[in-house]
Amino acid sequence: MLCYQSIEASEIPGSIEVFIDSFHPVQSDADATSVYVIDRIDRLQQELSNDLPADPEIAKQMTLRHLQRMGVGLSGELENAATGLVKAMQYGLDRYPAIVFDGKFVVYGMTDLVAAIQLYQEWRAGERCP
Repeated sequence: MLCYQSIEASEIPGSIEVFIDSFHPVQSDADATSVYVIDRIDRLQQELSNDLPADPEIAKQMTLRHLQRMGVGLSGELENAATGLVKAMQYGLDRYPAIVFDGKFVVYGMTDLVAAIQLYQEWRAGERCP
């Protein structure tokens, strides 16, 4: 049985971290949110290995040119993915999408932040029910 009570300001999550892949984008946005696209490293490897020639030297040159065309934003994307993978391991996340509240509470399978926050608040309210 769920018990609905008002959530005090201190019970609104202080931090929200979203762990997604490129196939499950965030459906809504909220303040204090970190979004980690954790499959970016794998996608880069796939992009770089597409249609490479058998000659290692030519393949190396093609890969370097491709990386240069990808631009400055790539390093930020890769850093985001690496940070997300490390945090996911620290939290013990075993699947995604996942939304982590305050580094302790996890909602799996959702990318809609508004709905996930509502679920989190309902669960916290239910914790206090008699």
